[in-house]
Amino acid sequence: MARSGAEGRGVLEGAFALMEVLAHDDEVGLTRLANDAALPKATAHRLLGQLVALGAVQSHEGRYRLGPRTFRLGQAWHPARALRAASARPLRELAALSGEVSLSLSVPEAGHIVVVGGVRGEVGEVFPLRSGAVLPPGSAAELVLAAAGQVPGRPAGWTEAAWAREVARIRERGLAFDYEQCVESVSCVAAPVHSASGQVVAAVAVTALDAKLIPPLGDAVSRAASVISGRLARLPEPAPRPRGAAGPAPNRAVKSCAGAADRDR
Repeated sequence: MARSGAEGRGVLEGAFALMEVLAHDDEVGLTRLANDAALPKATAHRLLGQLVALGAVQSHEGRYRLGPRTFRLGQAWHPARALRAASARPLRELAALSGEVSLSLSVPEAGHIVVVGGVRGEVGEVFPLRSGAVLPPGSAAELVLAAAGQVPGRPAGWTEAAWAREVARIRERGLAFDYEQCVESVSCVAAPVHSASGQVVAAVAVTALDAKLIPPLGDAVSRAASVISGRLARLPEPAPRPRGAAGPAPNRAVKSCAGAADRDR
């Protein structure tokens, strides 16, 4: 029985690995899918056949893409509702000031920094900052959250001494910067969002393809994060769960952290 359970988990992990690859491209061939998902080609083909039968994946002339069933399930994902509600207007106002840049609201989730809201811009041509996207390690959002203690350990690529200096700078400025360190041709600046108790719960970031746009936008990002923090503090607490309901009570905001390494050390 234990072996059967382990095999089941392996099948699920393989299926999700394939769908993760498909989430970043419109259509992908079997060979690349198997390579990117780190699966034997025969295993990938078998799992894709099962996913196609379930409507989670579509197949056309030997290439694969996510199917309508996956889309419907994705539409039902509504994380960090309070954060999304508090950030909607400030992000729209920030977008009106900052032109063609992309805006994102990110939180830590299952060991990753995940985008839960924002306004898309031209950066989407290089890196899709849609809801559900996982930010690359060392992003501005991760640095801001890590500096606030919301991410365990220090980000990859930092020595202990260098990270201690960077944390001091981030806390002093309330901002973290990334100039093409995580994704080529993409630069960003991020600021922390606080809950009513003062805890950092999310990161707001402006991302642009032109690095020269980033430094002048630091103050605007800080103001937007401050407005979101204030709106978040004024939102009503969630209704209590009925007695006997399984699982912990939902949080008003998902803990998160965001930031980007400042190249001008």
